[in-house]
Amino acid sequence: MHALIGVFEWEREALRPLVFDVHLTTPESFNLSQTEIAARMAAWLEPCRFRLLEALAGHLAQRMLREWPCHHVVIGIEKPGALGDLARVGVRIARSV
Repeated sequence: MHALIGVFEWEREALRPLVFDVHLTTPESFNLSQTEIAARMAAWLEPCRFRLLEALAGHLAQRMLREWPCHHVVIGIEKPGALGDLARVGVRIARSV
């Protein structure tokens, strides 16, 4: 998936690729496929203009907890190429109701 994210102005000129790792804990059956989850997340990402991965992860976690029947969410987001080939930049958060 792609999003407009970054602190520097040059980062905010084009969509950046992001890699997501999402784990949902549900008390009941969850009837969304991985494809449907990815499509909804892509739709949620489209209007986002966050500067920090932490803010984006928090936003997505709150949407999932509010709109899906889950009571615990863990989201990992990586931003490939943010520091060239030297390191991987990312964040992992957990949120619960």
